[in-house]
Amino acid sequence: MYCLQALKVTKDESGQSLLEFAFSATVFLIFFFAVAEFGFLFFTKLTLQNAVRQAGRYAITGNCGTNGSNGSNCFGNGATNRLSQILQTVSYYSFGLHPTVTVSCIQGSCPGYAGLGGNNAGGPGDTVQIAAKYTWTPFLLPTFLSPYTFTVQSTFRNETFAPPAS
Repeated sequence: MYCLQALKVTKDESGQSLLEFAFSATVFLIFFFAVAEFGFLFFTKLTLQNAVRQAGRYAITGNCGTNGSNGSNCFGNGATNRLSQILQTVSYYSFGLHPTVTVSCIQGSCPGYAGLGGNNAGGPGDTVQIAAKYTWTPFLLPTFLSPYTFTVQSTFRNETFAPPAS
């Protein structure tokens, strides 16, 4: 008889379970979405680091795409110059993030090739820096998290490749 009275629910406790579930589910969902947001945050950083690293590996060789290998000038304007190919490499490996990319020659002869708009992939033996900047905005918990700007950069020295034909 005592066991049956312990299981009996009084009118004062009728919504207690629902209220406890609402509080615990809210905390659980916020925690779950926070884990997902931070996962996207780390994905963004690692993706940008990989994109800049891959572009640097491509750039140090002096390559400029398929048209540049047939003797044309890789340092001029157009889709086959070195700078365009480096920017395309960053875009390809950033998987749709569309970062702002700058390529700068920071040490060496740093020839100023015409029409490159301030960006410069440098010449043979120059030290060049590739930087990507991207602002990540949270989409699951925008109330709790603010946008964060990533700046990823890689500095390298070009190999001694054939200089451009003047």
